[in-house]
Amino acid sequence: MTEPTLFGISKPVWEMINSFANWFAAAGSLAAAGVALYLANRAGKPSALVTIGHRIVIGPGSKKPYPEFALFKIANTGDRPIRVVQIGWRMGLFRKRFAVQMYDESQSSPLPVELSHGQEATWMIPLNARDEPWTEYFSKGLLLPHYRTALWTLRGQFFTSIGHVFEKRPETNLVNRLKEACVKLKNAS
Repeated sequence: MTEPTLFGISKPVWEMINSFANWFAAAGSLAAAGVALYLANRAGKPSALVTIGHRIVIGPGSKKPYPEFALFKIANTGDRPIRVVQIGWRMGLFRKRFAVQMYDESQSSPLPVELSHGQEATWMIPLNARDEPWTEYFSKGLLLPHYRTALWTLRGQFFTSIGHVFEKRPETNLVNRLKEACVKLKNAS
């Protein structure tokens, strides 16, 4: 009696081919579990777009000199709400220094602020609202005497209620203003 065939392939060869199906099913199950764990872990982390920079406010009928501000801005891009409780600064390589940033409450979002998906909050720090400009005050207190290293490592921070900290390097326009203030103070002493 001859052995049965299908498409010209014998029964033992078909059995060997079918044994690979179990291996492929196991590999597919393992890959699906890995993707599910990755997505579950990724969904648990907050995500946001942050901006820190120098802004000039110009309105109808305003005259020079226009008010200037340092701007902190955060927009929630994740699926989960973010509760921002504080803004501040970090700088330094080995001896890190931290500072809490105060802001103009009349032109800023209140702290703490809860942001759901797509919402944003901004905080404005007036640069010339005091006798001593903010850039000079900030430079004296935190950047000098090694201002190049301090500016290179300077990061703005947004602190959340769950302990996650969003960090961003300030835009070049703000870094340049701080550098000018440091050079001015260094030359004056």
